[in-house]
Amino acid sequence: MNPPKIKFTDMPLSKEIDWIYGFLFQDKWGWGKYIIKKHPKIKKVLLLKTEKDQVKFLKEYIMEFRKNNREAIEKRKDKYQKEWQKIENKYLGILPEIIGIDWPKNRKAIKAMMSIDPICPRFLDDWSFSIFYNYKNINYAMEVIMHEICHFLYFEKWKQLYPDMNHKKFESPYIEWHLSELTAPIILNDSRVQKLLKQKAVFYPEHEKIKIDNKTAPKYFSDLYKKTIEKENGFEVFLKESYQAIQAEERLFRI
Repeated sequence: MNPPKIKFTDMPLSKEIDWIYGFLFQDKWGWGKYIIKKHPKIKKVLLLKTEKDQVKFLKEYIMEFRKNNREAIEKRKDKYQKEWQKIENKYLGILPEIIGIDWPKNRKAIKAMMSIDPICPRFLDDWSFSIFYNYKNINYAMEVIMHEICHFLYFEKWKQLYPDMNHKKFESPYIEWHLSELTAPIILNDSRVQKLLKQKAVFYPEHEKIKIDNKTAPKYFSDLYKKTIEKENGFEVFLKESYQAIQAEERLFRI
């Protein structure tokens, strides 16, 4: 097994602008409020009328913020990297055991991109993700890193089970995306991972509001994981059964 190395780098400016713009103006879940909470001055962009002016404002704000906080961003990058190196090899060894698939040989690195955005998307095309530069709790930073890395191997398993599926379904708002976001914290709460993480992984608040068989969606799928994971090919069994379950309740996930 040759797992990829995690390389800490900076978020490209163009990608930072695109995603902050998307969360502020295109996201249906209202996640832009988390950006505004961390960057109150960004709220001014909501008063601008054209996309051109909005993008111009965001570019100038991001460039200025990065310039003024360069030292803090670099220090936090070093801190994240040093903390991550303590658990990297063990975590990247445990994931294939749980998910039941080896790391692909053609993937040598995963990029962890330092960002001023508190929302941390992952990018399956180039195996990269963003990580907020200023988490006060280092354990939560490790949780975010573990969560995002989990997605890359998870979808390798998914493609093995469902090779003909259109990859656009791996993204919001499809139920396949919802299931991946439910499964990542479930994996992080597996006892094998908990020895490294040492805190319970959190679920999306939006998922906590969904009820299936009188259980919250995280509880329902966590229980299904516990019931199936010890079986032969346990994770595969879990994925197939959980996919059937979420398909049956697809209407609940139109959020």
